[in-house]
Amino acid sequence: MIREADDDADLELCVRIAGAVEQAPPSIEQMRAVRERLLLDPAGGYAYVDYSSVPGSAFAMVRVAPGRRRSGIGSALVGAAASAARELGCESAWGFVRGGDEESLRFASTRGFAEVAREVELTRRLVPGEGAIPAGIVDLGVEHRVGAYAVAVAAVGDMPTAGRGETRPFEEWVERELAGAVAFVAVEEGIVVGYATLQHLGDDSSRLEHGFTGVLPEYRRRGFATALGRAQIAWAAERGYEELVTTTGVSNTPLRRQKAKLGYAELDGPILVRGPV
Repeated sequence: MIREADDDADLELCVRIAGAVEQAPPSIEQMRAVRERLLLDPAGGYAYVDYSSVPGSAFAMVRVAPGRRRSGIGSALVGAAASAARELGCESAWGFVRGGDEESLRFASTRGFAEVAREVELTRRLVPGEGAIPAGIVDLGVEHRVGAYAVAVAAVGDMPTAGRGETRPFEEWVERELAGAVAFVAVEEGIVVGYATLQHLGDDSSRLEHGFTGVLPEYRRRGFATALGRAQIAWAAERGYEELVTTTGVSNTPLRRQKAKLGYAELDGPILVRGPV
């Protein structure tokens, strides 16, 4: 029976299910932060449904323990997730299928979710103490938030995703984008022209994941995104992290080119799917 996640025992079950199917499962603390968005089948699966940056389309994720597949749990969770998306006022939902997982892609397709884009995974191994934070790149402080938000508003719509994205309201953006993140801004003549974030990967203390990287349109192709990337590499390497990871759309040639310049390796990444609810 599908129900809301009620307590830490439920959240720990979600973490175990995620750990069986994901390379970097969320931590119990991350699960606590989104508990009201979780739907649990105690028999071995859960769904996460929330608002997304794509207007009218919720972000949805369904996870089923490998040993419990083909038992109807996934189908029931997809139905419950669709209902939850409608309750959020959305007409569609989108999410990711792991690259190379043809079984899950077929499962999504037979339930009305079509492939809309493919991504690549980018990884950067770190050498202790490498790099330096370039001039003009500083920690994102309270005084930079308004400027960084302007960057987000200008850049989110250009990012490859399941649809044209929109930025959350300012206070929600601060809470969702900056809480717990390692964030840098690029400042040019007193103006915040770009910002970038790093996020922790669950309980994995050796790796960090890139979050947002964006630059105001009129300041692009001037090296600010690369400078922000160099700052992230230097900051993480100094603190003993071993690897930085991210994904981006196959069509995002500028970011792929920039990451290649910084020494990132590229692999096939997840597949974006989207369908009506």
